[in-house]
Amino acid sequence: MTYVLLFINAIVVALMAKYVYDNERRFGEISAKLDRTAVVEAQMALDISKNEKRLEEFLNELKYDRTVVAQMVQDISNNVKRIGEISAEQKKDQSVVAQMTLAISKIEKRTEEISAKLKNDQSEIRPAFTAYFKNGGYMNLGHQKLIFDSVQLNVGGGYNPGTGYFTVPRAGLYLVSCKVRSNHRTHLHVYLMKNDKRVVLGYGENYNEGSFSIPVQVAKGDRLVIHHGTTGESVEGGLSSFFSAVFISD
Repeated sequence: MTYVLLFINAIVVALMAKYVYDNERRFGEISAKLDRTAVVEAQMALDISKNEKRLEEFLNELKYDRTVVAQMVQDISNNVKRIGEISAEQKKDQSVVAQMTLAISKIEKRTEEISAKLKNDQSEIRPAFTAYFKNGGYMNLGHQKLIFDSVQLNVGGGYNPGTGYFTVPRAGLYLVSCKVRSNHRTHLHVYLMKNDKRVVLGYGENYNEGSFSIPVQVAKGDRLVIHHGTTGESVEGGLSSFFSAVFISD
């Protein structure tokens, strides 16, 4: 009987030992699993933290993008408004240009009318001039043109008292006259020049007057002038000498 009890006790002890061993092993497995779970949880916590940070950055970027988009929308709106203003300005400028073009056209037309009237008026003018010397004394002469610088008549404005030239303003037949008075015991030779060509001679001697009055056919723009052709002579100024021309007919 004693052996049987011992055997039973041994079996019970063995079973208890196995139970204890199994529980310890299970506990170890659970502990290891718990350790792995903690690591996973820590990793997950870290990932969650990173994701939260990234989410915060993304939200900030989204806010920035919205600001940029809003600014772009505002810029587009401003540009559209400016385009409208420019278009209105261009239309206004085009209107001004059209008005200026019309005004210029009217001015050109008026200018043509005035020019035509001036031509008609010019064709009705019968040019004529008479000029003397301002200087009343004797003037020594060389090879030079005579400048009659005191104008009494200048119809048509063809005579220039600064140069002595009569520039023909209207083509036609003119009666051209000149009188010059010589000095004591001297000769005086003067020529009527038409475009630098001699037409007629006027000659005086010893207080005598050299003169001529002849018809001359001229074209518009031809130039007439009195020219002295020698040296050592003089001419009396004032009203004693003159140069004159008058339009006769076309």
